[in-house]
Amino acid sequence: MTAVVVHGIGALCTCDPLLGEAPGVIPDAALVARDGVIVYAGPEAALDRSDVPRDALEVHARGAAVIPGFVDAHTHIVWLGDRGDEYAQRAGGATYAEIAASGGGIRATVRATAPGSVDELAAAGRERARRMLVNGTTTIEVKSGYGLEQEAEMRELDAAERLRQWQDLPEVVATYLPLHTTPDGPRDAYIDDVCTHGVAAAAKRATFVDAYCEAGAYTVAECARLFTAAAKHRLRPKIHAEQLSRTGGALLAAQAGAVSADHLEHATNTDLEALSKAGVVGVILPGASLVLGGPPPPGRRLIDAGCTVAVATDCNPGTCYSESMPLMISLAVALGGLTPAQALVAATAGGAAALGLADRGILRRGLRCDAVILETPSWVDVGYHLGGDIVASVILDGRLEVPSKA
Repeated sequence: MTAVVVHGIGALCTCDPLLGEAPGVIPDAALVARDGVIVYAGPEAALDRSDVPRDALEVHARGAAVIPGFVDAHTHIVWLGDRGDEYAQRAGGATYAEIAASGGGIRATVRATAPGSVDELAAAGRERARRMLVNGTTTIEVKSGYGLEQEAEMRELDAAERLRQWQDLPEVVATYLPLHTTPDGPRDAYIDDVCTHGVAAAAKRATFVDAYCEAGAYTVAECARLFTAAAKHRLRPKIHAEQLSRTGGALLAAQAGAVSADHLEHATNTDLEALSKAGVVGVILPGASLVLGGPPPPGRRLIDAGCTVAVATDCNPGTCYSESMPLMISLAVALGGLTPAQALVAATAGGAAALGLADRGILRRGLRCDAVILETPSWVDVGYHLGGDIVASVILDGRLEVPSKA
């Protein structure tokens, strides 16, 4: 049995809706876990020390705030190659569409990634995943989408599985993203193969299926076809929707019972109300919104529509090369209209909801113990200290995986 007790917590931000006003703060608190499961989260004065195993690892927070580990529900971290030149081109005035039309964009990453071995892909993903953990992220979704051909897509998913097996990395949830960029050959034949052989192979490796529903990528009808085929293999749908234009992807997400609809910058209020009614989580990706310079992420509009909101990095080589969830929280407040409390909940409990995970994102007895000890007594500093080094240490599945810098 492994056990850990964190005491001396100035503010335990549970993100637990059962505790009232977000983010559910318990002052002067303690946190105890056995074998990765929280057994106590409450006032330190009420902790019965006889319930703490003698061999428990004792961690003193020194008055700092403690929050749940971040759940990053949208990433593309398994890639090879580099697109820094495109970043410079956009700064010089080139648009994302122009770069893609000239052979750049997602296609450039496919050319670099598709030939890669599982070992090469996993090694590249590992470095990014480790940086995520150091920034407080304890669960990540990892998409394919840079292989295009089936065998290359499966190598990406196998690399994601390799990441999941390393205990010193955030836990990985894999998503099959076959409809990302378009093929060189016949489009219908490609989609036929994805809807037969692709989903069957991916079902052994992934939890979700995803599609990029966008002008120049895939239509609502094509995405719906994929979701229907994937449902036979129990792959739940997610969708990139309304990022660069309004295509109807959000309404498809509502109709298909998707677990999440992501981006949504061009979604109408009617679209967001449909997501709310269907129970679809709205995932905002404020880093990508900032880099591409389009409409702001619709955080406030999602809240007003009654949606559960998640904040994620969209870590990818083209439009948001960032592993930092604290930075995304800052941007969700500055650009997306969320309050600091709403943004913190969206990056923890909201991210868990976007992955269909009910056992994390909240610090409550009986749930998985993923927690972040901050450098500061104020949990607001997660977003307020823009790009700051605010994570002191990280507890991953009840283990002190990132020791304190003190």
